[in-house]
Amino acid sequence: MSIAERLAALRAQLASVGVDGFWMPRTDEHGSEYLPPNAERVAWATGFTGSAGVLLVLPDKAAVLSDGRYTVQLERELDPALFERANSTVTPPSTWLAEHVGSGMKIGYDPRLVRKPERAAMEKKLAGAGASLVALEVNPIDAIWTDRPTRPAEPAHEHPLAHAGEDAIAKSERMGAAVAKAGADQLLITAPESIAWLLNVRGADVPFNPLPLGFALLGSDGHVRLFTDQAKFAGVAFGNRVALEAYEAFEPALDELGARGLRLLADPAYSAVGFADRFEQAGGTVIEGEDPIPLARATKNATEVAGAFAAQRRDGAAMARFLCWLTEEAVPAGVDEVAAAARLRAIRAEDELFRGLSFETISAHGPNAAQPHYRTTPETNRQLDPGSVYLVDSGGQYLDGTTDVTRTIGLGQVPEHVRVQFTLVLKGMIELSEAVFPEGTSGAQLDTLARMALWRHGFDFDHGTGHGVGSYLCVHEGPCRIAKGQSLVKLQPGMILSNEPGQYVAGSHGIRTENLLVVEQAETPPGGERKLLRFGTLTLVPIDRAMVVADLLTAAERAWLDRYHTRVLAEIGPLVDPATQNWLERACAPL
Repeated sequence: MSIAERLAALRAQLASVGVDGFWMPRTDEHGSEYLPPNAERVAWATGFTGSAGVLLVLPDKAAVLSDGRYTVQLERELDPALFERANSTVTPPSTWLAEHVGSGMKIGYDPRLVRKPERAAMEKKLAGAGASLVALEVNPIDAIWTDRPTRPAEPAHEHPLAHAGEDAIAKSERMGAAVAKAGADQLLITAPESIAWLLNVRGADVPFNPLPLGFALLGSDGHVRLFTDQAKFAGVAFGNRVALEAYEAFEPALDELGARGLRLLADPAYSAVGFADRFEQAGGTVIEGEDPIPLARATKNATEVAGAFAAQRRDGAAMARFLCWLTEEAVPAGVDEVAAAARLRAIRAEDELFRGLSFETISAHGPNAAQPHYRTTPETNRQLDPGSVYLVDSGGQYLDGTTDVTRTIGLGQVPEHVRVQFTLVLKGMIELSEAVFPEGTSGAQLDTLARMALWRHGFDFDHGTGHGVGSYLCVHEGPCRIAKGQSLVKLQPGMILSNEPGQYVAGSHGIRTENLLVVEQAETPPGGERKLLRFGTLTLVPIDRAMVVADLLTAAERAWLDRYHTRVLAEIGPLVDPATQNWLERACAPL
């Protein structure tokens, strides 16, 4: 079916179940960002392939909304005759629907894909317009997607204690005690990354993320019921603290536990509202509270932090080899975006602990780099010609850590105004790297540091400054973030976050410089009253000195850059070949 035929079939399906419209965020039953093929419902129905989006369908119009990272991609991938396109930050889905629905309309939604706060906001907006929400038993796209791929069931494996730093029994007992403290009997776990962390397992069901799909219920006694495709765990020795059950048995288990009058701890920020609704409808009591796993997972232990430093060191060596090749050989040879990304992956793959990319490499030249989440296609692939910038945002999954680094490289003579913007971005990155802050500080309170230099020149960027990063887990990991007003989670030692301010000019270029940081304890100066934290820099990759307008840097910023490059050379130099080491010495010379 064409996209137009799929949209028509979807409208017919909605009418058949008695609703006038449909609201569906791009996610799956596990709340994932990276989706297996069978859960790419928005892409199948619309053609939009971004990692964030919302589909809205009414009888006479439809829309796909996404954030500022994907405004260009929305324009490129969606047929304007079929779908309106909007920035979800400016026009939230509830606002768009409220402006277009008629009084008395019923809007269907899949309760397994929507969280409670999202539903409440949508219900309030629609009620103001005289419309209502209706929970659908079957996702209408599933009903018409006749060749829908099957659910992945790739083999899972144990994540060694040498890399995890804490055994699964200790984790389960520790988290179970938190469940008991919350007054609950069971914890609802729908996120595969939480299951992977809790049980020290990894899988391959989700692109770029080493996750086994499944649901789990953690008892207050530390026992776990894991609902999954059991065959894929054939090689994992769980012992008697984990009971393996069929994936399809999860919702019936909620019915059974609810009928027994048990208490279920469900975090509205993490699990879809449909599961808590089902438990409650069966007779159980839902305790809305904080899921203890995400914060515990984000606060890396000493083994995981040491693994992150080791992985970043080896990844930095791979990046140095790539950047040496890029500047010395690739550009003169006329290499394109696709070939450059393939070369970088091949270099990383030589590491014996490498287990794949942590996300699809953003290999973007010139105007393509103006899309923060650009993805190269045969139609958009560009040759790396001199006179503009090349942005490469990439990362690897290693047994001891997950990496994510962005570098913007000037190819030949780059216009002065582009170099100025590069330097402003660098100033923001340095300012955040150098931050010292009291315990209890959130990422939202630090976000301004990365933007101030850009703001002073009338620039800004429409994405968060930093996201949490897992330990051989998801490259985008909550609950900590550094973003405008979006993260009230207190930063704690052991948390790993990205630091990636940027500047993007549609049709011209894009700039982003990204390092990963780990939160560390800092010394309180004599006479000080508060315990302090700081960031330690994990990433070890040269920053293009030729792109820096030195006069725009303060003396302290210049000193930071020189210290950083001295460290890069000292730690990466011994890991690379002589040709790369020669290049590295030039790349890391004092400014």
